[in-house]
Amino acid sequence: TISLLLLLLLLLLATPSRAAMIALSISAETENVARIRVPEDHTFFLRLRCTTCHEETPNAVGVSRDDVVEGIRGASVNLKYKCKGCGREHDITVQPYDEKEAWTEGGKEWQRIAAFECRGMDPYEYEIRDGYLVEAADGSKFDDVDLSDDWMEVDGKGNPVSISNVKARLEGAKAEKKKK
Repeated sequence: TISLLLLLLLLLLATPSRAAMIALSISAETENVARIRVPEDHTFFLRLRCTTCHEETPNAVGVSRDDVVEGIRGASVNLKYKCKGCGREHDITVQPYDEKEAWTEGGKEWQRIAAFECRGMDPYEYEIRDGYLVEAADGSKFDDVDLSDDWMEVDGKGNPVSISNVKARLEGAKAEKKKK
């Protein structure tokens, strides 16, 4: 029976991890802002935790739709990462951009801006940095906005446009059904 238990344990450890969908949502205080979103090539900086041994990355790891590598199951992914604690390989795929994934004025307090399919690791913290696209209420557009600190600009009509107190959270999400 001990050898059977060892065999079951080895099979469990050798089985590839199931994918988890993780949504990234933000909240912010704004003035004259209609929309905040990320561009297709945005790099997300995530702190990761291995689901096998619970080792955490010492620094945030960048993941972008533009980076494509072969994942643990042979599919194309955006990040393949080998855990320093247990040696297992894990991967993350940034989900295709959906026009609905943007912070919009008058929406809920927390609004989803991105989603990730994660195998073998959980992102537990998102570092807010630069690279955001902001649209003012008058239609003026601002590129490469850094939201790690309060941001202020003036729109085409001379009105102040500002974003402050940006917060991010990561939480489990349902996978979107693929359209045929």
